[in-house]
Amino acid sequence: MNKILKGLMIILLLAVTKKVDAANYNLKELIPINTKTTIVTPNFSYKKLYYNQETHSIDFAGIKNISDNNLPLSISIALFGSNKKNLSIVNYCSQEIILTSKEEIQYTIKVASEDLPDDISIEDVKYIAILGDNITCRTTGTGEFVGKRVEEIGVLKDKGLDGKTQLLIQILIVVGAALIILFLYKVLFTSAYQNINGNSVRRGYDKYNKKLQKEREAELKRNPPKEKEVQRTKTEEILKQEEQAKEDKNKTALHDLYK
Repeated sequence: MNKILKGLMIILLLAVTKKVDAANYNLKELIPINTKTTIVTPNFSYKKLYYNQETHSIDFAGIKNISDNNLPLSISIALFGSNKKNLSIVNYCSQEIILTSKEEIQYTIKVASEDLPDDISIEDVKYIAILGDNITCRTTGTGEFVGKRVEEIGVLKDKGLDGKTQLLIQILIVVGAALIILFLYKVLFTSAYQNINGNSVRRGYDKYNKKLQKEREAELKRNPPKEKEVQRTKTEEILKQEEQAKEDKNKTALHDLYK
């Protein structure tokens, strides 16, 4: 019986040890220091990574390029204190180590005091979280989310408008409101916009056209148009001969009538 109990205890201890040694964690999830886990991103498989408290480094049993492209070794790791708030972010990218497709290497990233704020000791690191594979190869932004919890890091940092921009927007709002109030005042209490509709505009044009017509009639009375002179193409002599011929014709017709 004792042997059976001892055997069960050994199996239970092995199971617990194995679970602690290779627990399952995901991206943007707090991983206690000295706890191994494997995390897979679209580009890399980070095998049995953990924060080594003794060496203050992040050790990987293997980093494998699972993409179809040659990629520099890269990763983004967030460091957290005992209160589970961010101390710093390590955006790591090595231009010297280019992993070909399906290539895998064992690797260690050293965490230095320079990666942390001046008032934070490297001994204060109690958790880490893998944010991503840093495919853009960024190396800055260590203090971007200091004091934030891991769930807040996934959200883009609030890039609120600065004081000058906010003041400008407030001024524009005040000016716009003042213009609207002025417009409403003129429409409701003055005649500034009395011709704002089509009927008023048409009435205005009718009055203007009648005024122009009266002015034209008065001008014609003052300066009536001159009669156009008939342009003569025949000489006076020819005209007299034609008149004489008409008279002779008339006499002949009358003579024939009484004949």
